[in-house]
Amino acid sequence: MAEIKTLLDEYGIIHEANKTLPGDDLKLKFLESLAELEDNIAHRTGSFPKTRLHKVSGIKQKIYRADIDKISGWRIHI
Repeated sequence: MAEIKTLLDEYGIIHEANKTLPGDDLKLKFLESLAELEDNIAHRTGSFPKTRLHKVSGIKQKIYRADIDKISGWRIHI
């Protein structure tokens, strides 16, 4: 059973994504991606089937990339 968490937008990222993403389907996929990234079980198992979370190689900083939609190329960089 998934744990229910409060969705906080302290830095306005969700609001900005809502303005930037072109369609309602991508806005919904963005929220689904955030939900998967916030899932404790996904982090414990290291399995992120929707977002395919992975570390970006070739950069000194730790930057991770998660797909919002694989086909359209919209991504979240953390």
